[in-house]
Amino acid sequence: MRLFPVDPQTLLMLLTALAFVGLLLWVFARHCRIAIALLLGSQVWIVAAGGQQAALDFGVRVYPADLLGVCALLVAVVRLPRRGLAARAGLGALLALLALTAWSTLRGVAAFGLQAAGNDSRVAFWQFLAIVLYLATAPLSASLNRFVPRAWLATAAAYALLSVAGWADRGLHAVNAHLAVDGVTVDARPVPAAAALVLAQAAVLLSAHPPARRDTAADHAVPAGGQGRGRHLAAVLFLLLLVVLLQHRTVWVATATMALAWWALRPARGGQRLVSACAGVLALGVAALLYTAGAFGAIGGFLADSVRETQGTHSTFVWRLLGWQELLDAPRTVAQWLVGAPFGSGYERIIAGGLVTVSPHDYYLHIMLRLGLVGLLALLVVYVQTFRRLGRQGPATLALRVVMIGQLVLFVSYSAIPEQAVLLGLCLWQARAAGRPKAPAPTPGPVAPVPRPAPLAPPAVKDRDRTAL
Repeated sequence: MRLFPVDPQTLLMLLTALAFVGLLLWVFARHCRIAIALLLGSQVWIVAAGGQQAALDFGVRVYPADLLGVCALLVAVVRLPRRGLAARAGLGALLALLALTAWSTLRGVAAFGLQAAGNDSRVAFWQFLAIVLYLATAPLSASLNRFVPRAWLATAAAYALLSVAGWADRGLHAVNAHLAVDGVTVDARPVPAAAALVLAQAAVLLSAHPPARRDTAADHAVPAGGQGRGRHLAAVLFLLLLVVLLQHRTVWVATATMALAWWALRPARGGQRLVSACAGVLALGVAALLYTAGAFGAIGGFLADSVRETQGTHSTFVWRLLGWQELLDAPRTVAQWLVGAPFGSGYERIIAGGLVTVSPHDYYLHIMLRLGLVGLLALLVVYVQTFRRLGRQGPATLALRVVMIGQLVLFVSYSAIPEQAVLLGLCLWQARAAGRPKAPAPTPGPVAPVPRPAPLAPPAVKDRDRTAL
């Protein structure tokens, strides 16, 4: 007769995992900045390692990102009733997305099993929404507002190093080049589109926060000098150069859209907007002339090949369009149109005579298929409502509004990415801070009447003229 229903090694592993999860819950509840660093650092590690290994495997594989997402969700759910954030922060649409995700997951587990439903929902839905809710419900503090952009810049620096290291190892190639490493075909681009978008958004955050130095005498930040601005501009240009060389075409479009949004939303005086537009057109014209003259060499050829690949009948963009059309034309019931099909039901479609089963590479379509039109509407409400509330804070949140636009462009070709949940959660956090009622000014109490001085008594000296006889 066995004393335990499982073998001792598995039992020890489960007990160790429970203790580790308890420690993570404590970190997420008490140390928000460390938790954010763990969330971003785990994504950097996945890119650097070329994937992730399962932390637990008991018939269902549990990855480190899953554990972090569960801790973030549990802590966020505990925060909601304690602070009444649902009503004040406008998180109703986000909570509706979570409720629809839970309902679709339960139906998927009942119909297709935990593994199939979990693989379909874990990254683009559970991890993404859990991180958004965690940051949206974080305590309001100036230190957190400063930490998240700095952590984002550190993440971008890590991706920049990985990009340079990848090019140093394999060289720079066109996107359609076929590279083989140990007999396995790999992507010619050293980092995925998610990392490239992080670089572009880091350039936006750097542009929104000009360099400053600390004035110790006055104890406040003052604008940096010309040398500091020069290094600042060089960092922005370097990040944008990496985005171009990484050749993720959707990120190119997202970066261009963010640049246009920055130009349109940034406050400008007089003809500053016209001058900046003319300068941009002039810079593009000079770059086109240099390309025509062959100044970019082989790199220019690689970039031209990447652009031409999007125009062919066998391009990845056309492949995605055909897949979207097949998925939209598939028969579905009224209930599936409204709340979607359960997770794990698959994405089978025929493209160019071949069977394709991967996700649709479009987050809007992905949500509509799994959460229905109700879920798609809830996602749009989250973005529209947050975008409008950020606008009330003036130019201080301009960069956050711009990166939200970049996310919406990325969702056309990719599903939601956990890194982007950190920025979206920060946007909801800032919107919550903007909607917080201001403390009323202290009402002055009743003013006591000021005592008036008593009138002076008449002089005691008699008038000599009237008293003389």
